[in-house]
Amino acid sequence: MQTPPPRPDWTPHERRYRLVIDSLKEVVFQTDGRGLWTFLNRAWTEITGHAVEESLGKSFLDFVDPEDHAPCQENLRRLMTREVEHVRIEVRYLTRDGGFRWVEVFGRVMVGEDGELMGTSGTLNDITERKASDGALARRERYLTALVEMQQRLLAVRDGGDLYGSVLSSLGLAAGASRVYVFDLHPGPAGERMCSQRAEWCAPGVHAEIDNPDLQNVPMVPVLERWETTLSRGDVIEGLVATFPEVERALLDPQGILSILVLPLRVQGVLTGFVGFDNCSEARRWDRLEVDLLSAAAGAISVALERRESERALRERERRFRQLAENASDVLYLYRREAPRGFVYVSRVAHAKLGYGPVAHYGDADLWYRRVHPEDRAALEQLLEAPRASAGAPVTVRYLHPDGRMLWLEHVVVPVTDAMGRMVAVEGLARDITERRQAEEALRLSEASFRALLEGVPDAAAIERDGHIVYANAALVGTLGFERAEQLVGRQLSEFVKDMRGVEAVRAGALTGERRLVRRDGRTRVAEVVSLPLRFDGQPAVVSIARDVTEQRQLQARLTLADRLASVGTLAAGIAHEINNPLAFVLSNLSFLSDEFRRNLPPGDGASALQARLRGEPDLAEWGEVLHEACEGAERVRQIVRQLKTFSRPDEERVSPLDVHTVLESVAMMAANEIRHRAQLKREYGDIPSVMANEGKLSQVFLNLVVNAAQAIPEGSAHRHEIRLATRRDGLSRVVVEVQDTGVGIAREVIDRIFDPFFTTKPVGVGTGLGLSICHSIVHGLGGEITVESEPGRGTTFRVVLPTTEPEARTVTTTPEPSGAPVGPPRGRVLVVDDEPAVGRVLQRILRGHEVEVACSGRQALELLEQGLKPDAVLCDVMMPDLTGRDVYELVRRAHAGLEGRFVFVSGGAFTTGAREFLASIPNLLLEKPFDEGRVRRVVDDLVRLRPPEA
Repeated sequence: MQTPPPRPDWTPHERRYRLVIDSLKEVVFQTDGRGLWTFLNRAWTEITGHAVEESLGKSFLDFVDPEDHAPCQENLRRLMTREVEHVRIEVRYLTRDGGFRWVEVFGRVMVGEDGELMGTSGTLNDITERKASDGALARRERYLTALVEMQQRLLAVRDGGDLYGSVLSSLGLAAGASRVYVFDLHPGPAGERMCSQRAEWCAPGVHAEIDNPDLQNVPMVPVLERWETTLSRGDVIEGLVATFPEVERALLDPQGILSILVLPLRVQGVLTGFVGFDNCSEARRWDRLEVDLLSAAAGAISVALERRESERALRERERRFRQLAENASDVLYLYRREAPRGFVYVSRVAHAKLGYGPVAHYGDADLWYRRVHPEDRAALEQLLEAPRASAGAPVTVRYLHPDGRMLWLEHVVVPVTDAMGRMVAVEGLARDITERRQAEEALRLSEASFRALLEGVPDAAAIERDGHIVYANAALVGTLGFERAEQLVGRQLSEFVKDMRGVEAVRAGALTGERRLVRRDGRTRVAEVVSLPLRFDGQPAVVSIARDVTEQRQLQARLTLADRLASVGTLAAGIAHEINNPLAFVLSNLSFLSDEFRRNLPPGDGASALQARLRGEPDLAEWGEVLHEACEGAERVRQIVRQLKTFSRPDEERVSPLDVHTVLESVAMMAANEIRHRAQLKREYGDIPSVMANEGKLSQVFLNLVVNAAQAIPEGSAHRHEIRLATRRDGLSRVVVEVQDTGVGIAREVIDRIFDPFFTTKPVGVGTGLGLSICHSIVHGLGGEITVESEPGRGTTFRVVLPTTEPEARTVTTTPEPSGAPVGPPRGRVLVVDDEPAVGRVLQRILRGHEVEVACSGRQALELLEQGLKPDAVLCDVMMPDLTGRDVYELVRRAHAGLEGRFVFVSGGAFTTGAREFLASIPNLLLEKPFDEGRVRRVVDDLVRLRPPEA
């Protein structure tokens, strides 16, 4: 074994050239005079799989397919003897995995400075894909040529002549079959269906079966029952004989058949026989192309059979032939050469292929002469005027389509003669081969255009081959946070796209779905990714295009959350309204009873009460305590309902001065159930001014922070954990609110992403990842800041900073009270309008110093006014089922001008948008249920004092 020559000591100049050579796709080689490799670049390993170091020093023939040794040796001899300066040859080079690649070898001699032959040099270019394409194309052309030849021969067979002998050979050679034969179906002695062999062609060395008596009068049932059923449907029998039923193998195995294809022969729609193709050399299935083309051949034979029937059968055969022609992709035509010259028949596909339908051809005999390319006019004349000269060989002419396209048409024609042998017409077939002519150029142009397209689109795009990125556009580079496309080439796209389907799944077709894009810095974006297979640089690949939809998904999620919150808010406001109505009279009645007990409870100490109880008298003091506790409970319900009403309207944009401590206490009450089992709540409130904010939105921020803090603490250890609410000034006219917990904390690697939309540290199904993002938006919308500090295992602190202005000192003007005894308000007339009778009775009791009239509906109130009632004050409910407070107000304003200014609205929660807009548009006061009795009396007293004097 020879030792490979040592690597040369390359100079920097030479190393640059070596880098260029190693980057080439073609193999660059050198051999000595004996054909031993002395140099190979890296492309050798890419093409053959053999390492360069292992190959150097070996003969190039060691890597050439043995069948190609002779031409290789002959060309080497010609080079070394200086018969030729260079050679070009296509040979098969063996690959490391046991296969081979077709290689185009270009070689020339190397001559030293002294003129001595040093060896050879040249290139090896991988042409395997081209050879495969050429092979497939040649195979298809071989079949089509055989079909055309068969049709020509069938057309040339005269009545009574041998129909099969002239066509079976061409079909057998084109199909590479061992044996081709025709069986006819005929009735047996008892009327049963039988078949007999009528014609046969055999490849050299294949035993003929035409004289085999076992192939004559074979009963279709039961031997070939399956064949008759299948062929009668127009289907084919195809497959490996080893898989056939035993009764069929008994007939086929003795003939040495390994695989078989049987096609039906049908005359006038009835199965009359079949044509079969045997393979006796290898068990190879027949592919779809072969089945389709040979089916067309069988159809042509069937047409020829029909020509032998009577005049009626002849007309039927022509109809079926025309039908076959109309369904073919090629243009079939019949051109009459005798007067009147012109087209006698043109298949309908001509309109789609040539731009002119049959009618246009029938009316214009010179149509093709005008549309043909001037350089091809002579070839067209030969087709239509002297078809014998072409001897059935295809002739290609260029044809100008009406839309400006230049088509390449391949014609195959046969002459049609009369009974005297004179040529009277030409029957031909025109096939559009434009795509085949332009295929390689179109492929090159399409790949260049595809690159330009992907580089210009705003969406991120990548092309993968064998699971690795071979191309990345600028949008993908920027989206993933890289600087250059080279940083992505060679890596797997699945590194950056989570939930990505594999390349194998894409081969079945396009895949579309929503995926998560992970940037270089770890941040996540949401993208719609579509992947589909294609050929790139002539090789199978997968293109993936990702459209960033993060903002759209954020907007959708926020809209969904806002819609859900709006629905919950509407429901909460409705519930608050329904609770407030009964709560108003419950609380007022309890307060009334409590006041009555205090005023009427007889004096006495505990001993007196005990003696009274021993005598069986009621303990009025205990009753008073019960009433006091009931009042406290009702007051707590009122506070809860108030907070529910506030939180149910977070979408309002109106801001006003707010006491942050009041908001925090409201949040603490609403989150009490979440906190109770996890931690103790501690308050460290400082002296802070009010802030300008929306109460509902600010409540939403702190409620989210408090609930998150509670959920960061496990249940069952409330005595060991705490949640701290702290407020203070920061010295910059700002208020700082801290929500601190002693929970699990947040990992350092994700704390920078805590405010990103859709990011959450909670388990799947527990959080949407939008809560903190929305809090961030609300706080920044108020001109504030929100930050977070956390340490795993030590807890988390969220810090909200809100701007504020110090309140201005207000000057309070005091009016000296007049001397003498105070004068009480005069007695007035009050109209109460409320659909809840108990609320009306409560207001009557509160306003006992006035004359109070109660209306249980808006219509009843209007009737009282029409009857002459002139109230000094009208206390009207906002939400009523009949006429709403707004309706009553508008009707009074039109019918009793001026009285609308004495309206005071009462509400348990004006929860509709229209009601809130109405109350904001008028100057009238609003009293909320349950009532503050003192405020109710003051408002009514003020209206009574301001009544105009009676005339």
